[in-house]
Amino acid sequence: MALTHPARTPQVRGPISQPHFALPAVLAAAVPSPLKAALDAVSHALETYGEHYPEFLEEVRPLCARPGKPR
Repeated sequence: MALTHPARTPQVRGPISQPHFALPAVLAAAVPSPLKAALDAVSHALETYGEHYPEFLEEVRPLCARPGKPR
């Protein structure tokens, strides 16, 4: 189990369990509206990464720059 510290989340104090914080991202990805699903999943994933969120954004940015083209 990975523990991380939340990034500027005043409601959470101390380390968080990444697997537990990741579940809302998985559920958000199943929303019927593709745009809402993508935005909500990324938002929840950012919370899951905690203080390491810049690393997550480094992975997401190239995918957003070339929409419709698989990696």
